[in-house]
Amino acid sequence: MSKPRESDAPIALILIHNAISRGLDTGIRHAERFAKEGYPDRATGMSFALYLRTLTGILHLHHSAEDEIAFPFLREKVPNLPFDALIAEHEQMEDILEELAGILDNLHGEPGEEPLLEAVRGALAGLADIWPGHIDVEEQGISATRLEAMVGAEELAGWLAKMGQHRTEGAPPDPVGIPFILYNLPLEERAIMAAQMPPAVSQELVPGPWKEHWGPMKPFLLQ
Repeated sequence: MSKPRESDAPIALILIHNAISRGLDTGIRHAERFAKEGYPDRATGMSFALYLRTLTGILHLHHSAEDEIAFPFLREKVPNLPFDALIAEHEQMEDILEELAGILDNLHGEPGEEPLLEAVRGALAGLADIWPGHIDVEEQGISATRLEAMVGAEELAGWLAKMGQHRTEGAPPDPVGIPFILYNLPLEERAIMAAQMPPAVSQELVPGPWKEHWGPMKPFLLQ
């Protein structure tokens, strides 16, 4: 799990970072275990493959939202943020995600996938080498209080909403991606994140008709 970080960054940004951090930790831990021991059964292997594909899709979506929406909005308002370095780290991570996508295409929960799982572990570890420092720069450099003073609460809320609504090719479908974010957060953080979403999504769709899509990932999610 990620360590608590004191930050005045927008809470939605911190929480999506926390969800991805837990996803990386969980992915590395289970990939290492399954690479050594094999899957306990095919259903677990298929569930883990879905979890990993969703994690990588969420990370790709997050990078896309920052590159296309967040950074253009912030460049003049937070001039000291090292945008070029952050974008370069996005590119490094995207190279790893592209490599990982090819490996995940061959994961089907079958016996004999241990070498692929070791490759998954290595790729996730590469992401985890970059990720903590990357998000620390963002969270320490972006102040919700200062932004609201600059642009007003309404414009800030609109920017954050646009970030939340952003979709791009390669992103997981909402019935899988949104529950992935929620259930990689502990209960208190999950409630805060759910409050950022339309009630119909967090209170009706996620526990209702969407559950058949994300439910297989439950062994790897927080309850």
